[in-house]
Amino acid sequence: MSVIKPITVILVFMLLLTACKDQDPFTNQPETDTATPMTSEDAIEKLQRAAQAGDSDAQYHLAYLYENGLGVTKDEAKALELYQQAADQGHPTAQNNLDTLKTH
Repeated sequence: MSVIKPITVILVFMLLLTACKDQDPFTNQPETDTATPMTSEDAIEKLQRAAQAGDSDAQYHLAYLYENGLGVTKDEAKALELYQQAADQGHPTAQNNLDTLKTH
């Protein structure tokens, strides 16, 4: 069983936030905050760039998202590829997940 890392939790939380309406809980009116929040798509794009740059943690987390269809279309082949890239760099959890995915 793998340990869910903080970035995965953050990405899942961000996905859930995008499904919620931005309303002030006291007035039930739309919030007027002009700050642009990072969307789950932005977070996934950052993760993809880091993974392509060779970051094994990013490869692992992106593989996890593809394996489970979190914020991306579920794609076990892509998950296997990313887990393999991370495992090749010595990422132990990626190696464990790779082994598990290969046996299913």
